[in-house]
Amino acid sequence: MYKRTIGFLFQALAVRQYLIFSGTFFILTAFVMLILDAQLRPSGCPDMISLELAFTKSAFNQILDKCGADGIRSHLIMIWVDYLFIIAYTGFLANLLGSLLKGRGIDYERALTFFSFTIIAGVLDLIENTFLLIQLPNSESLSGVLIFLASSAAAIKFILIGITITLILYYLVTMKSRLVPKN
Repeated sequence: MYKRTIGFLFQALAVRQYLIFSGTFFILTAFVMLILDAQLRPSGCPDMISLELAFTKSAFNQILDKCGADGIRSHLIMIWVDYLFIIAYTGFLANLLGSLLKGRGIDYERALTFFSFTIIAGVLDLIENTFLLIQLPNSESLSGVLIFLASSAAAIKFILIGITITLILYYLVTMKSRLVPKN
């Protein structure tokens, strides 16, 4: 089932003609996230990445104490907006990497494996956001397990995004070197 789903997504998203749309959607949602964060998050309140990578109940609690009620509310709003951003960055990275992999003579199984990194990162981000949404409104009854799981999902997500970006850069460079004539 997993392999069929990834194969379906690869065929649906690895289309160069979608790059302008997916790239524009990604840039617009990133811009909205930056503007909203600047407008909503009170000064002294740590950013979302600090919250995502708290790992422990005490570190999470310290962040909430620094943020206060307004900061917690801003993080809740940002998490809801982040669901849209997940679709945007996952779609764009999957579209770009898939477009680079498709038709390059790369083994299909390897292409699906590389492509799946972005999809898995998006799923981990959904899990992370859901756990944070459960925790933020209930700061009196925080779960160390949920905080650790959310942070672990975030850390793995960042690693997978880093691998995806590295693969994109690699295939862009190798594609460019194939196009440049040798003297």
